[in-house]
Amino acid sequence: MSLIQLSKTIINARKKKAWNQTEAAKYAGISLNTYRRMEDGFIEEVGITKVNEVLEIFGLEIAIREKGRPLTLEELQRGETY
Repeated sequence: MSLIQLSKTIINARKKKAWNQTEAAKYAGISLNTYRRMEDGFIEEVGITKVNEVLEIFGLEIAIREKGRPLTLEELQRGETY
């Protein structure tokens, strides 16, 4: 997943909960500025712990898979892409 895809996932999850950025940052326990950077796709400057905290409030997690392997049927059904 690219940084842009990750930021889109975070934005969609926040909107699904009908939260604004301030609420999402508060629930994740991070600063609003850091949260905004994640949504803007500039998360390369944000630690993985903070990214995980944001994903946690939306019931999401990071999954590790072998690079270059084909997507599974489940991944395709979720609409995942490379």
